Amino acid sequence: MPDTAPAPPSADQPDAGCQAAMQRYTARLDELSRQRDQCKQVDRRWHMARLAAFFIAGGCLFFGYVNADLVGLVYIGWLGVLAFLVAITVHQRVRDQLEEIRRARSIQRRLLSRLQRRWDRLPLWHPSEQWMAENDVSADVADDLDLFGRGSLFQLASLASTGPGLRTLAQWLGGPAESESADARAEAIDAMAPLREEREAFYLLAKRAADGTAEPDRFVEWAGGGTYLDSRSWLRTWARLSPIVLLAGVIIGVVTASLPTLLVLGGGVVLINVLLTVLHLGPIHDIFSVALSGRGDVEGYTQLFGTAEHLPDHPDSLRAIKQTLVDDPDHSAVVALRQLQSAATMASLRHSGLLFILYVILQAVALWDIHVLAALEKWQNRHGDNAARWFKALGSLEAFMSLAALRDEYPNWARATWMDSSDDCQVTATRMGHPLLTDAERVLNDVSVGPPGTVLLVTGSNMSGKSTMLRSVGLNVMLASAGAPVCAAALQLPSLELSTSIRVRDSVREGVSFYMAELKRLRIVVEHARALRSRQDRRVLYLLDEILQGTNNRERQIAVARVLGHLIDTGAIGAISTHDLDLADDPLLQSVAHPVHFRETIQQDAEGRDTMTFDYVMREGVTPTTNALRLLEMVGLGEE
Repeated sequence: MPDTAPAPPSADQPDAGCQAAMQRYTARLDELSRQRDQCKQVDRRWHMARLAAFFIAGGCLFFGYVNADLVGLVYIGWLGVLAFLVAITVHQRVRDQLEEIRRARSIQRRLLSRLQRRWDRLPLWHPSEQWMAENDVSADVADDLDLFGRGSLFQLASLASTGPGLRTLAQWLGGPAESESADARAEAIDAMAPLREEREAFYLLAKRAADGTAEPDRFVEWAGGGTYLDSRSWLRTWARLSPIVLLAGVIIGVVTASLPTLLVLGGGVVLINVLLTVLHLGPIHDIFSVALSGRGDVEGYTQLFGTAEHLPDHPDSLRAIKQTLVDDPDHSAVVALRQLQSAATMASLRHSGLLFILYVILQAVALWDIHVLAALEKWQNRHGDNAARWFKALGSLEAFMSLAALRDEYPNWARATWMDSSDDCQVTATRMGHPLLTDAERVLNDVSVGPPGTVLLVTGSNMSGKSTMLRSVGLNVMLASAGAPVCAAALQLPSLELSTSIRVRDSVREGVSFYMAELKRLRIVVEHARALRSRQDRRVLYLLDEILQGTNNRERQIAVARVLGHLIDTGAIGAISTHDLDLADDPLLQSVAHPVHFRETIQQDAEGRDTMTFDYVMREGVTPTTNALRLLEMVGLGEE
């Protein structure tokens, strides 16, 4: 590249697909707002109708029963009671509709806020470090590259609401970039990108399921675990016998006209059932709270699993999800949860205001909870072992649904091309940008990292864009790993594992200096590269920002040369950034480095003050400019 700024890789032009998506989401949000306003008016009318029916019914019944001359008011009063019950039922449906509109508006706002990069309007989710360690997601890399948190890649990519979906997407983005799995995901994402209505319906159902009380992890644990009644079979036996004993006692007491017999047998059964309820109520209802949560939760997940019927039969990954969730006539998630709904209906009696008295009677007479639990455990024995597979498939489906939106919204973003790691191992990007920036802010550059035995040396003054370039490479590799579109015109890469040292912190509490903290992080990077040295299927891609700046220049040069020597010996590829021009003169670096740089432009305004601007365009060679002292002067700390 020449030293002058080239014209092509300038600020990205607004993506037509992204603009069209914004208009579509805005129009849908406006329509939902009109529906909400209309529904609120209906809600207010039914609220007034409820109040009117309540007071009319109460007043008529009171005066009708108090005054015998106004007995006709009693009939009007009971009609008012009936009208009140009808109004409650209809009003609840209106409120349910309002709640659905609220969820739909939250989905549209989330879709729109992602494209506008309005991070404060997006939900936050961050996995624990223990989960990341167990699932091959590096906490250091996630922190360095802004994978999670406010303004993160996860906020951009995720439309997931349920735990399985959130965890699956996090694992895809933060795990190893493997060509075979990533290419299979990309194929599925491309197939789902045109299904806009189906995706938005799925987002709404997933949001509803996540807003409920059901916890998939606890449900899966219960479904695959032991049963409560296996070691208490006598409870099941007594639950079946108790209504027979009670009925026999009533018949004997009536036939023999023996009140003591009636009281002993009938009252004894009820007393025993009450005592058993007190002793076993807690554990059994804990099982209900895990297995059923609420009838609406079972119905919600049934509907959510049922959306898989709209999936295409190609590629194989989508067909497998469809088979697991809806197509298997005996063991699919939808078939099993529909069977579970009958147990949920039985258990819902104790939560029903109108039917609660019936539940109390059934519990006292026949230990109703035991019959519900027996139905649950029969379902558990038949389907419990499949529950983990259902929710794993749901997690993959929700991750696909999230990334398909990104593919639909950014049709100009490329699908990564994967190379065999045994070939010339290199990451090559054409017109690559930082995916977390808006189209107006983003500057595109051609980038090449590798082959082994070389290092991309990114030089430049403060604030010129060095760190942004490193993060752009890392974030696009993460997108490629998940099968998502990458923010580039083209990206070629082999199977990789990322290793970074960008955002290093010292620790006073642990007595670790900044330099020592850097050394520890670099040791992790080198050990990671050594661990993969013998593998032929993938390499380490390292990204090191302002390496070893916590020590003096002379020792820094020696230390950097040694670290790079270790990394080059392992066959890893990578890039380092620095504003230390002496470091760029090191003989080892000169022999292996491909130097590029960013620069600033300083001009004087009309009042004679210096202004500094950056074009963020990457050029060949070591930077010819520095700006530390000029920045010192610009903030008023120069020489007097």
